[in-house]
Amino acid sequence: MIKMKSVLLVVSTILLSGCFPLDPDRNLSPSYKDGRFRNLAPDEELNGKSFFSVLKWKLLGPRDPLALPNLDKEPPMVLERTPSSLLAKDGTVKVVWFGHATVWISVNSGGKTVNILTDPIFESPLLVDRWVPLPISKETLPPVDLVVVSHAHRDHLDRPSLRYLREKNPGLKILLPSGMKAFSSDEKLGLVQVQEIGQVTRQDSVKVTFLPAYHWSRMGINDTNQYFWGSYSIEANGKLLYFAGDTGYSVHFKEIAKMLGKPIDLALLPIGAYKPRWFMKYAHIGPDEALTASLDLNARSFAPIHWGTFPLGDDLPQEPLMDLKGKLNFPEIPDIKGLNPLYTGISWGNKNGVRVLPWTIGSGIDLE
Repeated sequence: MIKMKSVLLVVSTILLSGCFPLDPDRNLSPSYKDGRFRNLAPDEELNGKSFFSVLKWKLLGPRDPLALPNLDKEPPMVLERTPSSLLAKDGTVKVVWFGHATVWISVNSGGKTVNILTDPIFESPLLVDRWVPLPISKETLPPVDLVVVSHAHRDHLDRPSLRYLREKNPGLKILLPSGMKAFSSDEKLGLVQVQEIGQVTRQDSVKVTFLPAYHWSRMGINDTNQYFWGSYSIEANGKLLYFAGDTGYSVHFKEIAKMLGKPIDLALLPIGAYKPRWFMKYAHIGPDEALTASLDLNARSFAPIHWGTFPLGDDLPQEPLMDLKGKLNFPEIPDIKGLNPLYTGISWGNKNGVRVLPWTIGSGIDLE
């Protein structure tokens, strides 16, 4: 019965996808070759999956074993937030995880605040139920100045959320990957800038740079890899953040380190929707690859995102974080439920010096 529901979900998603407009000049992008957008690294394995691969996964498996025994099957805790608790103090950067790849970043420079959201999704993507609520209602969010979108998948590019933010924030600027001008016009998203690798956008004191990712895109039945994908660095108040969006592992992490030319203070790296590995490996890094990526990026610390929010893979809600904890091999690491819910300086580490900042949905990190 469960397998049949999974098949119906896959088929229904395809049938309900519809068609979306394509930029006629998308072929002018330096990242567009031979009829589609391309990754920096070879991506034949990534793009070798088909509708029938999904059916095989859902119907036949194989399923990966649990990363650890006796895993909690419940979703992670959610810490409620007030509007004022989202705002950075002067000279600082505040980072709050809203779940999945949605991260609130508030910058205060000389009393001027710039608020940023990454891949905002306030409800649930098509035919997928949300495990946990937002830490704050969308109606009570402080003003949003800038939205960055990593790629065109429905759990990252959520049209209702973007339209809501545009209506509530008339001056909102939205950054979308290359190939999405016609899409943004059709969706009436207002002030949109499409991005090529290395492109810089400034919002007051904040510098945002569009960077590579190793992924793919699809919104409807006609647009596979016709919209680009990427990641972003955000620099403000002397701090450098990196938002990976959604990505598999490749040489692009080391290339990003070269492009940035200095250490990253905080890397926001995905760890969930990583199972089964035979299906997810090329599109989604898992906990072990996130650790390697943080080293490639020359990141001083990393906070794990893209877990515990939606049932997109075979992994249990808290399995990615507990798997990450297990791979660090530090017995003194406390259980996530025993931590002070708001970030207080506790960090995990390993022999390579990676500083992992454990958090749950609604947790915040202050960069001072």
